Amino acid sequence: MLQINNRRYIGSKTKLLTHIKNEADNAMQQKNYSFADLFAGTGVVAYEFARNGHPTLVNDMLLSDVVPYKAWFGQEPIREDFIISQLNYFNNINPTEIQQNYFSNVYGDKYFSINDAKKIGFIRDYLQQNRSKYNEREFCILLTSLIYSTDKIANTVGHFEHYLSKTPQDTHFQLQNLLLEHTAPTQILNQDANIIAPKIDYDVVYLDPPYNARQYVNFYHVLENLARWQKPTEFEGKSMKFKRNNLKSGYSRAIAPKLFANLVNNLHCKVIIVSYNNTYNARSNASNNKIQEQEIIDILQLRGNVHRIAIDYKGFNAGKTDFKNHQEFLFVCKIK
Repeated sequence: MLQINNRRYIGSKTKLLTHIKNEADNAMQQKNYSFADLFAGTGVVAYEFARNGHPTLVNDMLLSDVVPYKAWFGQEPIREDFIISQLNYFNNINPTEIQQNYFSNVYGDKYFSINDAKKIGFIRDYLQQNRSKYNEREFCILLTSLIYSTDKIANTVGHFEHYLSKTPQDTHFQLQNLLLEHTAPTQILNQDANIIAPKIDYDVVYLDPPYNARQYVNFYHVLENLARWQKPTEFEGKSMKFKRNNLKSGYSRAIAPKLFANLVNNLHCKVIIVSYNNTYNARSNASNNKIQEQEIIDILQLRGNVHRIAIDYKGFNAGKTDFKNHQEFLFVCKIK
């Protein structure tokens, strides 16, 4: 069965969950505090808090992240036998017996074999055409299984900036069910973090903004297209990126320090925890962090007392850049 952390995802904090949870617990010194994750990515950090009983908010700009939130964090009852029957139906589809479709025409023989791409596209069309058969969470569970399973077999190094030069082979593509745990009530949003910041009030706010010039929508544009299913026809270059300017983050640009200051200043909370790392001298300038460490500290200190924790950490890196002495930082600010 699929678990929430079963995605190849740049900057995933799965290995830092214990550190983040301990820092929040120590700062709050109470049970059942509320927790908000405004740049949630796969949602693994928010999930750790929600499954431990903390009322939670989870947010991201990419719909390919938010659809899975509705599966993992959703409270709506589901028909488990029906979900299993749908997965069995999808898994028994013979791709040689179905026609080419949007997904196979765009991504076939690039990111996926023609047969795998045909099956992915057929399933996505089926979900959309039969939307009324499912409640919101059931639909998102099946689409999440499709997103995770598609990511797993992609002909890439782990993201979709480009596909490998080798010809993709059939993988006999299959969907898996999700391993769902009970979670505390969770608010799910799909918005810009700076816009929602002044509108929410949570005890602990966790911030893990993009660190460098590499846009997340560029890493995961194929999965984002699969989630949105608006079937764009105009693409950029060999990588087949659709138009996505409204999905690009300002935290990957020079304006990042100003955005961060605005965000921190507008938060209503008791504790702010920020993740960042020490990538300031990478061989590729695009990999260098946009906000300096001292800038983070100076901005947070305007709100309260700050301490920094450095954690030796080898994150997921699908490129050729070898980060020496890589560390992940946690900045913990207790609001005055």
